[in-house]
Amino acid sequence: MVTCRSGAAAVEFALIAFPLLMLVLGMLQFAIYYYLQQSLSNALYETASNPEPELLVQDKPGYTAKICAKIALSQSCLNPTTGIKIEAMKLVNVPTAALAITGTTFDTGASQDAILLRATMTAPRIVPLIPALAAQESVVFRR
Repeated sequence: MVTCRSGAAAVEFALIAFPLLMLVLGMLQFAIYYYLQQSLSNALYETASNPEPELLVQDKPGYTAKICAKIALSQSCLNPTTGIKIEAMKLVNVPTAALAITGTTFDTGASQDAILLRATMTAPRIVPLIPALAAQESVVFRR
């Protein structure tokens, strides 16, 4: 018995193409997230080892612009609602309960104060089915 198999490969590919595409885009989304996490971590640890002048004079917009310049995925970095949120506070003023990073506190204290510097930024979304991923980092240093 002879059967007609024309178009079978196209149908099989059509069944596999969408899940394969979503898998590849999902992996790309997570790669972007991990890259953003590492970039944010590097930027804050560089600040801890050699504090920026903007940080020392409590110039939050200037310091935010410096951090955004170090992050490659910073199209909306300076956006006040969707961009990076940076907080700085003296370590003695940090509450013991876990708090979300809101970006409202920016007090770098005086010389020889221990400072907690925290930042968060949402990664750009490629796949709408994956929830928004936010990279967060914190570092403690002595001013």
